[in-house]
Amino acid sequence: MTELDYTNITGDRKKFDKAIYFSIEEAIHELHKRKNDPILQEKIKTFFAGVGIPEPLKNEDCLVLFRQIATPNYETSRFLIIADGLGMKPLFFEYFDDKFTPTNSTKYYLGKLPFHEGYGKKGGAKIGFTTLFDFTANDGKLLSDIKSGEKKITEVHHLLLKKNYPFLKEENFFEASQWLKSCGDGSASDYYKYFFALFIGQGILFENFMLQDKKELLFIEKVIVPSFNFMIEYFGLRPLIVALEPTEIEGEIFWHCHNSKTKEILKKIC
Repeated sequence: MTELDYTNITGDRKKFDKAIYFSIEEAIHELHKRKNDPILQEKIKTFFAGVGIPEPLKNEDCLVLFRQIATPNYETSRFLIIADGLGMKPLFFEYFDDKFTPTNSTKYYLGKLPFHEGYGKKGGAKIGFTTLFDFTANDGKLLSDIKSGEKKITEVHHLLLKKNYPFLKEENFFEASQWLKSCGDGSASDYYKYFFALFIGQGILFENFMLQDKKELLFIEKVIVPSFNFMIEYFGLRPLIVALEPTEIEGEIFWHCHNSKTKEILKKIC
């Protein structure tokens, strides 16, 4: 497989999806095949020498969702339903020491929780919001340092998550800040090479790369696709990535929304 020409591929949705994503059936088949390839596994081991493979991914087949802070929105609900249906372990790969910026939609909705409250008379979604902290005062701070009242927002989101899904255990979470910082110089351009390498033969990543978002598109072009190409050059294989949400509706706010149960829990803990 040759390198992707990302200056063109990000302008063609079908071409991009075909190059980046596996179907879940293909990904599971390929994961088992790669796990049983001793030459590949030795090459993976060599690649991670000095950095190490995160413990949760060493011995168990995992489905992985990478978000700065795991939270019980509809995206997470879909992820957990898929993992349960497949009988595979869900793993939340988190980055508490990332910096907060309200211009990033994922981080924005960690601070301003949207709630899907049905549909209006004209069919549009009715979205309510609850703000957890002051955006201006916390812009540029590490997420791990931001509080909502007396609680850290990392704690708030995890409480909401565990109240919604009490079956989740500590083994379903990996706080990756230190691991990511140890990958190369700790920049996204470096750590994404190591991150993607985890999905060459250790697990399956569920993700959606938002081509319609101009800021994320720049990140995809400068970081994601070059890191993806590096995997092809080094291993001769694509990382195992499955689109979590159907790509034709991936940008809808619905996926960031929370249910009414979360709203009631939030009133009690904040």
